[in-house]
Amino acid sequence: MDRTASSQLPLIVLFGVILAFLMTFIFISIYNQQLNAQVDEQANALANNLAQTAFTSLSGGQPVLELPRDVGGSTYEIGVGEYGEGSFTVIITGGRGIGNKYIAIVNASLKKIDNLSPGGRVYFRENTENMGQIIVSSKTIDMPAENVLPQENVSPPPFYDFAKDNSYEAAAIGAAYFGARELYSSDNIDIAAYEGGVVDGENLLVQITENGENRAVMQVTCENSVGFGEYIKYAWLWSADIMEDENTLNNPVPCPSPADAYHSEWLYSKQDALNHLRSRTWRDDDNTMVVIPATNVSIQAAATTTNVSTYPTWRVAFENYVIFYRMMPWWENDPDPGFVFQSYPELYPVV
Repeated sequence: MDRTASSQLPLIVLFGVILAFLMTFIFISIYNQQLNAQVDEQANALANNLAQTAFTSLSGGQPVLELPRDVGGSTYEIGVGEYGEGSFTVIITGGRGIGNKYIAIVNASLKKIDNLSPGGRVYFRENTENMGQIIVSSKTIDMPAENVLPQENVSPPPFYDFAKDNSYEAAAIGAAYFGARELYSSDNIDIAAYEGGVVDGENLLVQITENGENRAVMQVTCENSVGFGEYIKYAWLWSADIMEDENTLNNPVPCPSPADAYHSEWLYSKQDALNHLRSRTWRDDDNTMVVIPATNVSIQAAATTTNVSTYPTWRVAFENYVIFYRMMPWWENDPDPGFVFQSYPELYPVV
């Protein structure tokens, strides 16, 4: 046996042991870094999710966030408002990264009702007594009172019966009335009469008045007639524009005052409809929470035909959802069926 080769063997073995030790050390170091990064990533994501979900509550409803039991294997707790009135803080209390804090800010003040526990839920809702403030709780937050329902023991104004017999015209007049209120920034706007055809998709002309005096003529245009889902057979959509150099109608047909109906809460504005829809939490067929956003919502007057009758409604569209919501409430003493809500895809209120 070669003496030189035999003397080098222990060196080779020693080199192998040292190399194995170094590789193990490097592997452990990389693994530890990955675990630490996982804690950082999950904790930071949780803080951001808290802030983002809280912000969506300002659009209405009561969004919910499921809390993980840990972040990257480390225990944690949640602080609310500790680093500014709109701050969420994820604090690592045990395991890797103990003592680390991850902060996310929402552009609103926060009001924490109770402690938030890992593995539980967080509910968010805008504080109706302090607009712009968000209530944060581990339990369902009581719904605010719906603010668009009329006093049921009060008989409806004349516009109610007019709308039952003239649903197409009522939807167009509703579009014109609220369009004129917005255009003139006046609470004294009303509509006294109309002229033109509706059922055949023709334009409708309406007489705009202010303080009882003729102000302008508004043209209400029928855009299209389409069906949605299983129950909406047709929906005639209306948009309104002031006509230039026109102040009176040629052949006016008198109509009851939509202003009287609106001021007595028997006619809902666009904002009324949105407020009501946003006061509820909705879910779809996949049990996914659906929040009506604060922006990018299209709302338009529509004469909506079901398999029962035709009703004046508001068509609310956002993302992939279309909602038809009543323009007028249904009187409890009315023997005929009324319209409340239909959507496509179907949405369901969370009780």
